[in-house]
Amino acid sequence: MFKKLLRILALGIVFIGIFQYLKKPGQERETERPPVRDKAETRPTAKPLPPEKTAQTPGFSSRHPRDFDEAKSILKKVYARGKEIYCDCPYDLGQKDRIDEAACGYKGHGNRSKRIEWEHVVPASVFGQRFREWKEGHPDCERRGRKEKGRECARATSEVFARMEADLYNLLPSLGELNAARSNYPFGEVGGEPREFGRCDFEVEHKVAEPRREIRGDLARIYFYMDARYPGFDIVNKKNEGLLSAWDREDPMDEAERKRVHQIKEIQGNSFFIGRLSRLATAASE
Repeated sequence: MFKKLLRILALGIVFIGIFQYLKKPGQERETERPPVRDKAETRPTAKPLPPEKTAQTPGFSSRHPRDFDEAKSILKKVYARGKEIYCDCPYDLGQKDRIDEAACGYKGHGNRSKRIEWEHVVPASVFGQRFREWKEGHPDCERRGRKEKGRECARATSEVFARMEADLYNLLPSLGELNAARSNYPFGEVGGEPREFGRCDFEVEHKVAEPRREIRGDLARIYFYMDARYPGFDIVNKKNEGLLSAWDREDPMDEAERKRVHQIKEIQGNSFFIGRLSRLATAASE
């Protein structure tokens, strides 16, 4: 009798175990099932491109030229006559023979030697290549299914680049041939004096452009202005800071340069004397 009861008890335990085993998987499946979501919640979204770290957006005066074409139009009126930057050649945009080559000893070659162009002292590529529109292109720059990039795309699609390219402080009159020869090369000192352009003291060698001494401080201060006006673009850096600082000291600001920056302030609406150039503001009687 006792043995019979034990067998019945053992069978009961077995049945209870089987019942719990069969019940447990269903419960786990029910609890582990993810909640049903709306289709809109599960639809993948495009990851935004990382923001540009360098292209900080400065504030622009309403008088600041909108693009390079507008800047050139302004400069041609305000500086219709004067002396160009590299050879100190007198020019008059109202005359047929615009450049007085004899007065500066310049000997040119080709059509651009007869033209006055507006040289970017800080080349547009120095800051332009920091813009995504220059490096990668933009949907608005696609033509015939081909994605285009570079200067024209940045100019057409980025207001900040277009305004930087049009900054009047960074534009000086230059003989077209020398503008082309300088290209986007950095300024520096070239060994020897290979006078390729007559008596004009301007040399380009090994992708370095050497301007005449009388204008070096002007160029250095424009670099300092652009670096302060547009921070984050590495315009003044470890490679050029020592040279530019030396040129600034050796060729101090003169009356002609003061007059020019004051004229541009009246036109463009912002001061030249910012950043490290603030020290010159009092002396310039701004």
